[in-house]
Amino acid sequence: MNRKKKKKMRNFLFLIILMILVGLIIKLKDNGLINNKENSAHASTENRNKKNTSSEKLLTGKTIVIDAGHGGKDIGASGQRGAIEKDLTLSMAKNIQNELNNRTGATVILTRDDDVKISLADRVKISEESNADLFLSIHFDAFFTNEVEGITSYYNKKSDEPLAALIHDYIFKNGLDARDRGVSLGDYYVLRENTRPSILLELGYISNSTDEARMTSDEFQTNTTTSIVDGIIDYLK
Repeated sequence: MNRKKKKKMRNFLFLIILMILVGLIIKLKDNGLINNKENSAHASTENRNKKNTSSEKLLTGKTIVIDAGHGGKDIGASGQRGAIEKDLTLSMAKNIQNELNNRTGATVILTRDDDVKISLADRVKISEESNADLFLSIHFDAFFTNEVEGITSYYNKKSDEPLAALIHDYIFKNGLDARDRGVSLGDYYVLRENTRPSILLELGYISNSTDEARMTSDEFQTNTTTSIVDGIIDYLK
């Protein structure tokens, strides 16, 4: 009999506690505390989604042409350590294309995606026919003596000088240990005959052993690719 009384008492206390909890929940909802938390969480999720959507649409509608210098029988310059310019330019062009594809919604076109020779006129034609918002030609310099070193960015039209300066600055923002040869006017066919915004980068002297070792390193390829893409986004955003 005592056990039944104790059991009834426990059940009664449980109901009392349950009623108190329900009352507290109703009061919190009336005060808007629970709803505010739910709304805050919902808003946070919406903000993250908006941020992701915005990031995915970065540079959507823009067209970028990446020109890997030389190719095929035209090997460009070759280094003391065996580096060949046409291979380095293609590797860098593909790296830039991949980085742009990963980070933006831009249409990225390569003038060549294999070891083939493309005429200078055809390179410009690709830029013109695609109505490129930016044409970027990748090269590695050379000199008849091996003392000359450093990175130079070229433009042909005065209107493209700010673009060359911007990309050049980004290349050296990551603490690149290379000689800064600055931004210069260049009489290159792919710039001179191109009506689209266009620049040409000489990313080091392949004839210099120090520059050659740097330009063939994974660190240089990765960091310089990121820097160039940062500059492109800054210019086109």
